[in-house]
Amino acid sequence: MPTRVPPDLNLSTLEAADREAAIPVIKDGFVGIYRWHAKRTLARVPVVRAAWLGTELVGVAMLERLVPEAGYVYYISVAASHRRRGIGAVLLDDALSRFRAEGVHVVYAAVESENSASLALFRSRGFRVVERKEPSYKEGGLGAWGLRSRMWVVSGEVLLGLRIAPGPMAPKSSGA
Repeated sequence: MPTRVPPDLNLSTLEAADREAAIPVIKDGFVGIYRWHAKRTLARVPVVRAAWLGTELVGVAMLERLVPEAGYVYYISVAASHRRRGIGAVLLDDALSRFRAEGVHVVYAAVESENSASLALFRSRGFRVVERKEPSYKEGGLGAWGLRSRMWVVSGEVLLGLRIAPGPMAPKSSGA
């Protein structure tokens, strides 16, 4: 059955003073160390986008521009009662649009290797696994292992990347 985004879904940016509203969605979406880290990230990440159905916060995305050329999606979480409706996809599409508008070249995300729903979401938007052997994004590749410590990629996760704009060293087209 295809997913349908609720027509009354609205997105907004959660300012620091309002981020406590996202805690129930985080608690619903994560357990253990991921819950702890997501709550910690919520308090310090530069951008938190919220998905609302009326007055109910049903999803969040935590975003950061790591360096001018690279953005990172820390977490996307959707309340269990609202999953499989396309809300995570809307939050990811919103993140990619924001990063494009800011001139970011590559977007990264880390996903648990066994989280098939998250992997499918990111792959549906063109993300692929970034291998350790790849050159860095500054040389035109997607490799980001120099930024890895800022991304908190942990054991059991895969680093995913998506080039959304030509890189600094990528060949320029000579079209008319």
